[in-house]
Amino acid sequence: MRRLTSILAAFAWLLEHLVALAFATLFAITVLNIVLRNVAGVAWLWIPAVARLLFIWIVFLGIAAAVRRNEHLVVDYFHRKLPPRLRAAVTIAIHLASLPFFAMLFFYGREVARVRMRIPFDTWQFPTGWAYMAVPVAAVILIVFTLERLATIIWERRTT
Repeated sequence: MRRLTSILAAFAWLLEHLVALAFATLFAITVLNIVLRNVAGVAWLWIPAVARLLFIWIVFLGIAAAVRRNEHLVVDYFHRKLPPRLRAAVTIAIHLASLPFFAMLFFYGREVARVRMRIPFDTWQFPTGWAYMAVPVAAVILIVFTLERLATIIWERRTT
């Protein structure tokens, strides 16, 4: 279990840095586009398409990174008020309920990406399916991270 956790921690570190690099790239090309348009009077038509592609990947991979760190948005007002054993049981139930949702994201996201592979970006002859491929990729990562979290919770319950 520890080996798997360390491998997933290394993967999460890589994922976080990849998202940060994609965000920095998105920021840089957006600033470049603004400067070129307002100072030089030039617009590079491919920049909005690349920005959209990067944004979609940033959102979905960022969600996965946040879930791994347990820093995603939650409404935990009632959850925090539960006794520890019941809180752990509710947490397990929530994670188990998340798995079918992530599976649906995978299957439907894969289908949308497949269909969009035939549709290029408006100003760039590159399939929009590559942008939407972020959905099934993130879904697989979310499933793995959720299963890891479940295993950790169950393991901690058994040892206490």
